[in-house]
Amino acid sequence: MASSIAEFVMHHPLFCHHNHHRSFAEFDKGRPEYDFRSLLGYAEADLVTAAGARPPSWTHETERMAAHWPSIRTTGYGRAVMLACSELFRLDYAPENFTAITEALQASLAGKSAAEVYDDHVREKAGTRWVLQDGGAFSHDSFPAYYRFTWRMDELFAMTDRGPIQQLEAATETDIGTLDQLVEALNAGITRTRQSIPVAALKIGMAYERELAVGQPSRREAASAFDLVCGRGASSARRRTIREKQTRPLSDYLLHSLFQRADEEDLPVQIHTGYLAGNWGALMQTRASLLIPVFERYRRVRFDIFHGSWPWTSELGAIAKSYPNVYPDLCWAWAMNPEASERALSEWLDAVPHTKIFAYGADTNFPWCDVGYAAQARLGIAHVLERKVQAGHYSSATAEEVAEAIMLRNGEVFFGLA
Repeated sequence: MASSIAEFVMHHPLFCHHNHHRSFAEFDKGRPEYDFRSLLGYAEADLVTAAGARPPSWTHETERMAAHWPSIRTTGYGRAVMLACSELFRLDYAPENFTAITEALQASLAGKSAAEVYDDHVREKAGTRWVLQDGGAFSHDSFPAYYRFTWRMDELFAMTDRGPIQQLEAATETDIGTLDQLVEALNAGITRTRQSIPVAALKIGMAYERELAVGQPSRREAASAFDLVCGRGASSARRRTIREKQTRPLSDYLLHSLFQRADEEDLPVQIHTGYLAGNWGALMQTRASLLIPVFERYRRVRFDIFHGSWPWTSELGAIAKSYPNVYPDLCWAWAMNPEASERALSEWLDAVPHTKIFAYGADTNFPWCDVGYAAQARLGIAHVLERKVQAGHYSSATAEEVAEAIMLRNGEVFFGLA
């Protein structure tokens, strides 16, 4: 029998701090392709891991799934898929049910607009009140009204050629020939986006391209790197061999410009830290502690630090305890490692004011995947709070107060939606 706090958590609305859903138009375009594989989400990476260093060749996708699904259904990724499939279709996610799952999914979409599908899965079944949609060139009517957006252009912060500058030129309809013009265009791009859609935060996902440490280059160093990126004073052969670290002063200079903009306008900054999606991620460049000089320098900027910085969750808790401007976030972490996420939340609640902790973000591509990730997060949150009550650390009323804060209220206050 479920405890009272478990009942409270399982039915309390969530604030989703991070998602990658398709716009309505993109969703409708892909309708014919949605099958049992679209429930996998991040579990696809575990299938690759399960196959080992020398994976066999499979004639059909179902053969690969049948071979490796049994070994990943017990991972966090796999369990999220199982939860979603069970909740949505009352089916076990198993090879013998793949055809039935596809048919059930397509039947659930038939006759419904994209907006109705999102409301059904995200708002109703996942119980999400607000969603922060990651980056992209969206219009206000591309998503439901309860979605908010982030401005993101990671290419600028790991440049090796002029490509990202050209993208910014196109986005802002300007010509960029100097470092100052580049900074002006960066700010113009943010302004334009904020004028077209409700932007709640600036997002940095550069951990996929480079380490998180940010230097403090001089303007002269940044200008020199700008010239290098633009090919000035270098042979064509030299331009082809430019490495990211050689142009790092320019990228770091732009990052500081971004943080300054966040400071001036009290815009929150979300940063990916910790584990990387997919396989073969360069983990050592992603730990949140690499950002401490940034937290120290920009004390008025509010930083939403993603994914618990797993596997360095305790480290992020210590940072959040010491730095008032750092807010630890468990978005996506519940699927990566449910047990580690429970330990992290329990530790953080013992060290960090609960009004600073963000407990959830689905971080999925499809709305039906949110159902499994939301259930997974709720189960973990409930386990942690039940143990706090059983140990005598919390009363039932306190546990509910904490749940309400970390699941919804903290996000509403942080992003000005309360």
